[in-house]
Amino acid sequence: MRRGMLRLAVLVLALAACVETPVQTAAAPLVGVDGSTDSADRNCNIVLRDLDRPWTGFDYEMHDGHWVWVGTIEISEAAASEGLVPTLIYQSGASAWYEVAATPAQAAPTPGFARFTVRLDEHVPGPGSTDSVQAVPFLRMPQGGRLFDHNRNSADTANYVMTSPDYAIWRNDAICVPPTGPQRARLVFDADWTQHREGVIAPGGEVTIAYAQTRLDGCKKFQNGYELWDITAHVLFQPGNQLRAASVRGGSTTMTVPNDARSITVWFEATNTSGCHQWDSNFGANYVFDAATPPQWVGNMSSLMTRDTSGDICGGTPASQGFSFDTWVRQRAAITNLCFQVYQPGLTDLDDPELWTKLDVSIRWRGDGQNVWHTQYVNFDRRVGNDARYALSWRELDPFRPYHCPDVPTTPDGTYLQARLDYYIVVNGYELRPVPGAAFSGTFTDYKDDYWRSQNCQ
Repeated sequence: MRRGMLRLAVLVLALAACVETPVQTAAAPLVGVDGSTDSADRNCNIVLRDLDRPWTGFDYEMHDGHWVWVGTIEISEAAASEGLVPTLIYQSGASAWYEVAATPAQAAPTPGFARFTVRLDEHVPGPGSTDSVQAVPFLRMPQGGRLFDHNRNSADTANYVMTSPDYAIWRNDAICVPPTGPQRARLVFDADWTQHREGVIAPGGEVTIAYAQTRLDGCKKFQNGYELWDITAHVLFQPGNQLRAASVRGGSTTMTVPNDARSITVWFEATNTSGCHQWDSNFGANYVFDAATPPQWVGNMSSLMTRDTSGDICGGTPASQGFSFDTWVRQRAAITNLCFQVYQPGLTDLDDPELWTKLDVSIRWRGDGQNVWHTQYVNFDRRVGNDARYALSWRELDPFRPYHCPDVPTTPDGTYLQARLDYYIVVNGYELRPVPGAAFSGTFTDYKDDYWRSQNCQ
């Protein structure tokens, strides 16, 4: 970082000292970032997406005689996984610098990012003022430094500046676009010496290796507060034999999966400056994970609501026609299943007890009008011919299930309440939708008057 930016950072720190918020704890600094000093981020770890004054329909939103600004800050998934939370520092005219912490947003983020909302309603101009407003978001690092957003303003001393008449930083989708690669996965190596995969290891996607330092800390060494040791993750992608190595002493590392990868082999090595060596290699066998590719076909999706337990647990109404989960179904039905089938040659047409590690199958769902999609894994039911069949009981997602406050929007309909759920299926990155970008849907209905909800739900 050049000297000018350091001088600015020191000045801002001094001016903002009276409004410092508590330092957020985190697992480790971002890979490649020196968290002990203030520095500029040009790698999309933090970016201000937009910042402007909300329009109420009659005028701009006001607070105590001042305008209000609301904006969106996004941070990379790597930063979010380390527990980092963005803060915005700002200045109106020639006044002091102030800072405000951002809060997690409900709206869906840009893929590959976590989204936060920031609100400015103090120490800002109001009607009649022509003062400009400078702003810049940053991540407060555990080592004491700050990582400033310079992804749109590349110069070391350049901040975002809002001036009359629009007083806004408008969104620019050409800045910090979603990462390439269709899928992201995590390989988690826990302190209890277990390991598991989360998500899909897909060629062209990304994989994060999360490692518990206590698994391999026998070489830990310090001198004068400096760490003189490291833990290296060795990652071999096959059949191309691409070998990568990255430090996981801080907790994790993320890398791109080569386009030809079909499996990943991982092992770990601890070293220090005195020559200590330790290995975590599954007793020499290493840790092997299969990469996943989208299946050839997903379909035959339907919902079955019935009291009859003498037949199949799947069937009923095709997903394209929707479904109705009403009071009769809730009280009387023995089967309330969503079912669908998956076909992948050489995979689903064989009896394989490890199929669950090779097909990542989930339902994405949200309430009508909600922006955030929720994810729930769907269990394998059995083989049907050459297909793998999966089943999920709608009771698991019923917004009106007993002793549960609805977490989706509800609509009154006479003596009833209704809630619509939108959903689609994802199998190794393949999305089963009615048409691209759309979702299937179904309706849940219950009586409006429910004693438990009236006593326990807002």
